[in-house]
Amino acid sequence: MSVLENQLDTHEARENFVVDTKEKAVWALRKLAKIRREMAENQAIAEEEIRKFQVWLEDVNGALQKDAEYFEGLLQAYHRMVLEENPKAKSIKLPYGTLKARIQEPEYIRDEEKLLTWTKANRPESIKVKESVDWSSLKKTIISTANGVAIDENGQVVEGVTVVERGIKFSVEVAE
Repeated sequence: MSVLENQLDTHEARENFVVDTKEKAVWALRKLAKIRREMAENQAIAEEEIRKFQVWLEDVNGALQKDAEYFEGLLQAYHRMVLEENPKAKSIKLPYGTLKARIQEPEYIRDEEKLLTWTKANRPESIKVKESVDWSSLKKTIISTANGVAIDENGQVVEGVTVVERGIKFSVEVAE
């Protein structure tokens, strides 16, 4: 039997197969477990190959990275020298690239707790107050109607809430 005929038989069998007994359900679970094991094996093989390529890439690029850092250091030293002679030389255009120097903003390391205390005492206008709905408590008071409208215990429509009824969610857990 050719591969194509085998696939056709499998396709026809799938169309006609129905799980309608406990025995068929057990068989289907066993088949599903086998498929998932095979998928896990494939995943493990792929991950091992990826790991090998990552090791190879780190090995070959490690020396290249050191070379790149060396030349970047030389170019930075050259740019510093040019900047000392001409402070306006923020960019130097060359045939194979551009050297750029930018003055960076200072970094502010903050202790949020101390900063908040100080700001409350000295600059209260710089304090943000964020309002938000306590959904867990509000949800307890909402009733959903058949047409997807949310109402509160007084019968008022709750603006900003649409109720979407969801059906039963099924899942299959295969024993390992």
